[in-house]
Parts: sequence; C-alpha cells; structure tokens
Amino acid sequence: MLAKFLNKRSRSRKHMRDYAKNVFEYDQYLLTDYIDSGMTDGFERVKQYREFDEDFRQWELFGAEFGVPECHWGYVAQLTYIESGLLEPKPLMCSLAYGYFATAIDYYKYCSSLEKTGGIANAMWSTISVFRLVLMLLAGLKREADELYHADATARRSGWIVRSHGFIGDFLVLLYGRYLGHIEPPFTTEVQVTLRKTAPFSYASFLDNWDTQDIEFISTMLQTLCDDQVEQAIIGDKKCFFEFHNGHLSYIPLTALMLLKLRDLRGLPNPQFSHPAFGDVTALFEQVCTAFSDYVAAEKILRIEDAADEVLTNTLTRMQSQDFDAHAIFAKRLPSFSAG
Repeated sequence: MLAKFLNKRSRSRKHMRDYAKNVFEYDQYLLTDYIDSGMTDGFERVKQYREFDEDFRQWELFGAEFGVPECHWGYVAQLTYIESGLLEPKPLMCSLAYGYFATAIDYYKYCSSLEKTGGIANAMWSTISVFRLVLMLLAGLKREADELYHADATARRSGWIVRSHGFIGDFLVLLYGRYLGHIEPPFTTEVQVTLRKTAPFSYASFLDNWDTQDIEFISTMLQTLCDDQVEQAIIGDKKCFFEFHNGHLSYIPLTALMLLKLRDLRGLPNPQFSHPAFGDVTALFEQVCTAFSDYVAAEKILRIEDAADEVLTNTLTRMQSQDFDAHAIFAKRLPSFSAG
C-alpha cells in the first residue's frame, strides 16, 4: 500500500505542474473579465435557460473562478511539500483565501434557496471544503475558522454534502465541534462502501478521547488517520473517497495536523509520531506552526482578506459593489439547522 501511495504521489507531480499552465492561466481571464465588466463568464450561457430573481448577484455563478486558483495554490504548496518536506504558508494562505470566499458563496446560495423555496435544488457541497477549516485553524484566524465550521456542519446536518464513502471529512468537522464544546452524533451513522456493503462510523472513540492525556492513544489515532488517508488516496474517486481524489491537498497529512493543533491549543501534550508515508509528522507540525505564525505576523494578516493575492483583492472589490459580504453571509443561522 505504501509503495502504491508513493508511486501515485510521484506521478501526480506532473499534473500539478501542468495545472499552472493548462488550467490556471486561462482561469485568470475569467476573473479579470469579471473585474472589468462585473459580469461572470457563465451568465450569458445560462440566462436563456433560467430566470433570475431581482436580488440575483453575478458572483452567485462563480465556480471555476475561485475553484481553480484554490487548487493551483494548493498544488504549489503540495509540490514543495512532496519535494522538500516543508509546508510553505504563502501558497496555502492564497489557496485558503479563495476557498473561504467560495464557501461563503455556497452558503449564501443554500441559505437563499431555503429562505425562498423551503428546500435545496441541486445541492452540492464539496467534501474537501473541510480542509479549508484545517488551514484556517493553522493560520490562527479563529473567527473565520468558526465561520467555516458552522457552514460545514450545517451542510452535513442538512444533507447538502456530496457524501464520501469515508468519514474523514465528517471527523474533522465533528472534532472541531468538540473543541468548541459542541457534542453531537455523527452526521451519518454509516456510508455505502459497495452496492452490497456499508461501513459504520469508525471514529467515535477518537472523538470521545481526542483530549486525553494518554499519549499512546493519541499515537494510535494519528496512525489510524494517516493509514486511512493513504488507503483512500490510493483508491480515490474510484470508490468515492472524495477527500483524496488527486486533490490539491491529498498528500499532506492535514487530519493529523489538525488533531495536533487542537491539542496544542488546549495545552495538551503531543506524541513524537512518524509515519512511513508522511515522515516525521510531529516535526512537520512544529515547522508548520512556526512558518504560519511568522508569515501571518510578517504580512500583518488579521483577517483572511489580508491573505488575498492581487487578483482576488480586485475581485472582492467588484463583488462588494454587488453587495457581497462574507462575514454577514456566515452570520446567517437557519432555524432548522442551528448549531448545538
């Protein structure tokens, strides 16, 4: 299994490099055109097929506009990690900024649909959006981390999520909820593994004991989470492991890093832990904490908007002229899906 993982990771590097030239460069024109005109690329194509409400905003049609640069900057960071073992904060923060505002748009659309129709049409909430929460936590931006947690938890409670055949995405949201003091049952008790087989939620004991003083138990948690990521990354979307389907963060042990970070914030001891697929995870955690802290301080990043690149900054200015306010969007609480 390890050999397959390392081989797939190595082969994926070409795709990551090609993405910058073949996909990212074209996508930039979608954003610069929107900045200049205030119109999205997709509007002309879809306006003949659907009616738009009076309060419709062009940025509601964003998809690749933010998804592609989020992936691009994630690939940049992942390539560096694969080849040097270091996680660089700048590309991860750029990726995170696009992802945060993409989440706000998705949350706006779902809230608007519920308010207007009482239901969700064609709901699609990306499973890998949970990794945005992990990066926000590493960046130390608590307000935005809480916003992403609320949105992800609401999506899962209400069934908006495109369900993976694994539970790692659910685990990360539930784990952050435990850190905040929200104790709730799994969002689903089982997942469909094959047409004839289901699997039960497998991380209940981890959630109940994530803040234990038992270092050996935490090492077992880390081993299991890393092993599960390796297995799922090998299989990928062939069995609907959407978190790790050649994604822009598939080969970085973010689940393990989030567990270590939450324990560190609680003042709890962490074990010295290494994994054959990811190396010295404890050392990586220490490197990431220092790198993110230094970068956030040097760049004076007090909110996620401060991490935006020039194109995103100009895009946000245009979006704000069309009544976009991410923090106001995340502040919405739907009565049926309020956090416990």
